[in-house]
Amino acid sequence: MEYKIKKKALKIFIIFFLIYPFFSSKSLLPFSEPIIKVLIAKDEKLRVRADSSIPLNISEPILPKTKIKGLTLKRLNNKIILSLDSNKDKYYEISNNKSLIIRSSDRRGIWINSKRYSGKINIVFRNNKILVINVLGVEKYLNSVVGSEMPHKWHIEALKAQAIASRTYALKKTNNGLYDIDSTQTNQVYNGLESSTFKTRRAVRETRSLVITYKNKLINALFHSSSGGMTENSEAVWSDPYPYLVTVKDFDQKNPKIRWNKEVSKSELKEIFPIIGGIQQIEVLNITETGRIKNLKITGTFGDKVITGKEFRSKLGLKSTLFRPTISEDFYDKKDLNNQSNIQFHPFLIISGMGAGHGVGMSQWGARYMADKGYKANQILKYFYKGVNIKPFIQRYK
Repeated sequence: MEYKIKKKALKIFIIFFLIYPFFSSKSLLPFSEPIIKVLIAKDEKLRVRADSSIPLNISEPILPKTKIKGLTLKRLNNKIILSLDSNKDKYYEISNNKSLIIRSSDRRGIWINSKRYSGKINIVFRNNKILVINVLGVEKYLNSVVGSEMPHKWHIEALKAQAIASRTYALKKTNNGLYDIDSTQTNQVYNGLESSTFKTRRAVRETRSLVITYKNKLINALFHSSSGGMTENSEAVWSDPYPYLVTVKDFDQKNPKIRWNKEVSKSELKEIFPIIGGIQQIEVLNITETGRIKNLKITGTFGDKVITGKEFRSKLGLKSTLFRPTISEDFYDKKDLNNQSNIQFHPFLIISGMGAGHGVGMSQWGARYMADKGYKANQILKYFYKGVNIKPFIQRYK
């Protein structure tokens, strides 16, 4: 009897020994993975195809019961028409406000134009536009976002900080109707399976479910490439002040592109500011504590205008609002250098700036520097987001 008890106890010990790591690992805490809907395309033409011989699964009863490996959608005379690769001469009309759901059992994903995506593809037709929405688990989504937003060869702790910040940002955006989030810099960059690597998957796996909170609510986890020396207070860029988004010293000096210049010609300025006839004079009216331009006054042939630094940056495609503008002049007619009256001057705008992005929240180049110096992901995040906590996500944080 005693032998049987010892034998049974030994079995229990062995089973516990085998399963203990699964429960003790933070990366494998119980977590119901939320679903996210990502807008990946919005166009008048779309190409969809399988990655291999495995056919696509399409929820459209008007299509033939054949193995579909590729199709093309396009707008024609205010209608959406669909053609299959197997018979390109045959067209199927898709009514407006209708949707197609495309799936694949292939782990290599589905090609949408020039990129591959995992999960479900929802194609929606609105106002004669083709909207493509990738529906997938947030952790799979992050495998790509981390590599899309940050070079995958960077230190693992920087990648983990990016994973936690991106997870927080994404989960705060969920439940927004037709789609939750954009796949561009408007929100955060998502390039599908092309940007998912072993290292980015590791960063996501080792931070699974972790989010950043402030007073038990998800923070607005903003981040940017490089601030140019000091990150910015949130109220200097947007109207809403966030107590955790305050200015701190950045460590982005190793960014090889921290300083930048741009020249804009007279003709380009006329196209950008047609109402005032381009720019002949420019005056900086006020700046933030960190030196970013808040407002400036531009004067052209037909008058002047006060414009925010944020709008000016957008119109001219500048990397940041941490810049200084200068009006310069250059000769554009030098046919008769002896006759000075024939020499005409061509004014143009020279802009010198620093950093890349809005400058609020976590600096990615700063995160890289801190990771290289031995800081952990949690320490990096708590440096750039003040007074926050990092904990596993639960729905009530929303």
